[in-house]
Amino acid sequence: MTPLRRALLLVGSPKPARSTSEALGSYLLEQLAHQGMLTDSLHVHRALRSDGAIEGLLAAVDRADLIVLAFPLYVDSLPAPVTRALELIARHRQQAAGDPGTWLLAISNSGFPEPAQNDTALAICRQFAREAGFRWAGGLSVGGGGVIGGRPLAKLGRLVRPVVQALDLSAAALAEERPVPEEAQELLSRPLVAPWLYRLVANFNFRREARRSGAALRARPHRP
Repeated sequence: MTPLRRALLLVGSPKPARSTSEALGSYLLEQLAHQGMLTDSLHVHRALRSDGAIEGLLAAVDRADLIVLAFPLYVDSLPAPVTRALELIARHRQQAAGDPGTWLLAISNSGFPEPAQNDTALAICRQFAREAGFRWAGGLSVGGGGVIGGRPLAKLGRLVRPVVQALDLSAAALAEERPVPEEAQELLSRPLVAPWLYRLVANFNFRREARRSGAALRARPHRP
């Protein structure tokens, strides 16, 4: 068995900084580095800005033994720049006969408290892996991404303990060329906080931001 030597994190969030996708992917990369792997990361939306940036993205994918795709859930699917990047990667690998031994792991996080909201998006990633010739390492589904809010997992303590444990288990398995274990997926199968409490806080924050921006939530300008 040839050990995986290089991991590439593709951050699918369009946020310039402090995204939950980057927080999740970066923590996993740290654990892979502890396992002796070389790591690198790219923000997908930046990697699509020019032909030269796209070439750099494809070259980085070619060098990697493991691709970690971390992204936020957008309408049951992936953000448009991520979809575009996957199309380019699939076409490149089909034309250049990419290494069939390269692994792909997907991490989807959503603002809904239920992790199952990510199921469709992860199914899309699995189909992409099949068509692009990657080995499917599995998908990790994180619900209630607002709890993390782009902050480093190490600073959130017990609040994100199941997420940290799942990523630790995944890193250990991937370093041994094994897919994500069921135990890691089971740790993420329950919401980080009670759904009723998550919705209560989310609605409060939404109304507070609306007041700050001067939005009239109950306005009906077109009502006869």
